Amino acid sequence: MKNVFLVSILILLSNLVSSQVKDFFSFELAGSGGFASLNYERTFIDKDVFDLNWRVGFSYAPVDKNNGGALVFPVIVHGIIGKQSYKLDVGLGQTFSITTKGRPFLMMPAVVGCRYQPIDKNYYLRLAYTPIISYLVDFQIQHWAGFTYGYHFNRKK
Repeated sequence: MKNVFLVSILILLSNLVSSQVKDFFSFELAGSGGFASLNYERTFIDKDVFDLNWRVGFSYAPVDKNNGGALVFPVIVHGIIGKQSYKLDVGLGQTFSITTKGRPFLMMPAVVGCRYQPIDKNYYLRLAYTPIISYLVDFQIQHWAGFTYGYHFNRKK
């Protein structure tokens, strides 16, 4: 419950703290949302060498015969570190999911990857290790990797 509260506060404060708003839409193949996800990302701390972004997404993933599929909603806070086009992207979040049979569950996605974001372009690419950590019933780590294409839609040229 603390994680949900912390993420909610960070999202609400993002509108107050942001000096230059950066909004992205992205498609992630594999990664934090399962097999694929659509995401919205927003920068809420924009420094010279360090950005802090929050991301919320949506995905559908098959679970098993007993549970059917799951609607997956990953919420992640990312630290983007670097001054040039290639940056380190690290993040941690919470995934809210509900199966088509009505069973809710929580997992914790993490992200460690390389983000290529050209200074003069409106897109970014990310290749990342994105483990999904189960911690409620028993501790398990599902090893995933993801590729993301994101588009910065309100950038002034």
